[in-house]
Amino acid sequence: MERPVGEPMMMELTTAGVAPPGRLDFWSETALRRMRIVRRPSAAAAFSARLCRMAGGGGEVWDHYSDAVCVERSAAHCRADGGGEIYVGLIVDGHSQVRHGDRRLRLHAGDLYVTDFARPVEADWSRHREVGVVVDRARLAGATPAGGLMPQGGPVRLLASHLRALAAEARRLSDEERAAAVDVAVRFALLALRSGGAAGDPPDAPLVAMARRIIAERYGEPDLAPARLAAMIGCSRATLYRLFEAEGVGVAEAIWTMRLDKARATLAAEPGAAIADIAFRCGFLDQANFNRMFKRRFGATPGEVRRG
Repeated sequence: MERPVGEPMMMELTTAGVAPPGRLDFWSETALRRMRIVRRPSAAAAFSARLCRMAGGGGEVWDHYSDAVCVERSAAHCRADGGGEIYVGLIVDGHSQVRHGDRRLRLHAGDLYVTDFARPVEADWSRHREVGVVVDRARLAGATPAGGLMPQGGPVRLLASHLRALAAEARRLSDEERAAAVDVAVRFALLALRSGGAAGDPPDAPLVAMARRIIAERYGEPDLAPARLAAMIGCSRATLYRLFEAEGVGVAEAIWTMRLDKARATLAAEPGAAIADIAFRCGFLDQANFNRMFKRRFGATPGEVRRG
């Protein structure tokens, strides 16, 4: 049920206290009233969710937990309420798939993404938690963000760190402290949006740059592959392949090259580390395959390189 926590500037909505058979309907009519549930979970009766809204002078921060559910915000919803807000969300736990038009994003813990409430969107949420900032589009001074993943760096990293800290400390803060923390989150979000994070339909060069940044940051994740990379930057695999081919390199080649180069650098920087451990940290699950690829690229095995 909805209830104030302290002062009205912090409000919590929860399914706790609602009889299990009616929880999903309650959530649909309250927290999801600006959307429509398009696929109900198989265990709808056991559905659990919580939303904590914190207000500041320039926007709000939402701390949201939910069991799995699939929702959409249609063009009709956008027309009905005007869609005057921009949402920047941080996935804290779980994963989700979000679709903005023909752009599909697979979101994992640590990802920051943008949703423009003036545009239709579909979200297929697993059990997840996210913390996000809601700002009025008028504060963007004419910028027109499109839904998409925000590249890690600069104000985006600051925003992610601040949102985590605010979510952890919110209940221990005074009203004045909480409002100030929300305002800081809003300022970081505006800086990230104005600096080009997920704004508009990016041309080829920024897309390639975003893909290369993700490869450089996530090369150690074994499941980083062309399909996931395309989803993370919001384009099709065919588009991603075309962009890299224009630079004379394949997508998979770019990923493996980064992993191998990082592995060689780590061999030199950490002479006491086990080669198998280095391989794993650089995204290789099979050491034999790592050894073969390493020798193909550098003309020597990892052990030979280490021995000099």
